[in-house]
Amino acid sequence: MILTISDSEEGILNKIKSVLACESTLEVMEITNSEKLTFQGLEIDQLQRSVIKDGKVVELTRHEYDLLFYLALSPNRVFTKEQIYQHIYEDVESEVDNHVYGLVKNLRKKIEENPEEPHYIETIRGVGYRFRA
Repeated sequence: MILTISDSEEGILNKIKSVLACESTLEVMEITNSEKLTFQGLEIDQLQRSVIKDGKVVELTRHEYDLLFYLALSPNRVFTKEQIYQHIYEDVESEVDNHVYGLVKNLRKKIEENPEEPHYIETIRGVGYRFRA
């Protein structure tokens, strides 16, 4: 869970409720000025909100970046489609599957060598997705 200064009080409470409903432990992460997530061939810079794949800048939409950063913060952790949707859109809706599926599909086209056989974002059938480190 990432809380920012721009989050509303209601948004923060919803994020906390979501985490507490799904996990019994919380992890506190201190953010430094040079916070970058680096994986094989992929670098995510949270301060610049930029992504570099094999040395080239990848242009992502706000939601694509938010999805990638959310998954990459907890590599190998499985997130449900509902958790992803709530984090990205800060809302609850009945058509969660279609929104999240489309977002993942577009993101894979931009960061995966072969979107049909993804390396980074793995589908967990019937549950959701996880970022493989």
